[in-house]
Amino acid sequence: MKEKVIIHISREHGSLGHVVGEKLAERLKCNLYDKKLIEEIAEEHGLDKEFLKEYEEKPKRSLLYRLAQGVSADLEEELTKQVFEKIRGVAESENRAIIVGRCAGTVLKDYPNVVNVFLTARMSNRIRNIMEYYGIDYESAQKRIQDVDKDRQRFHDTYSDTKWKNVDNYDLVISTTDLGVDGAVDLILNYIAHLD
Repeated sequence: MKEKVIIHISREHGSLGHVVGEKLAERLKCNLYDKKLIEEIAEEHGLDKEFLKEYEEKPKRSLLYRLAQGVSADLEEELTKQVFEKIRGVAESENRAIIVGRCAGTVLKDYPNVVNVFLTARMSNRIRNIMEYYGIDYESAQKRIQDVDKDRQRFHDTYSDTKWKNVDNYDLVISTTDLGVDGAVDLILNYIAHLD
């Protein structure tokens, strides 16, 4: 296995991407970065973590919307810039790390030793996972998946010159439907074990 490897996980909502990231981090004994990036930025700048979470993995909103909400026109852009700088810092300073989402594949496209993974699952599995995790009904889970995936796609498409679900962006595309979390983790570890 390579000494240095940064694994970026992009995922459809409900495909268990965060859980896969957690288990990978455990197995590789490395840090997992997801919402942690937002929390670190909040601490560094003395900002409210809960307020900033509203803006993660969402594309820049219209000026009219931001003015109506009383949000600085530059806040979202600055937060995104800070997240991208943090991602670059992780890739430069750590030998191994897992980064979930945040357009990290695009941010690190010129960096060596980055493995980009896309996780998907059948819609029925995704709905069941979201129902269980959030304790919501079928229709609410379905709506949540549509909304979250739409935000993720728009965020990716805003900050990247590629499309979110384009398989050309990824080294591995894995369905967790039949493999489950452990199978997906094993597959990713097997892949990186064969890299030169």
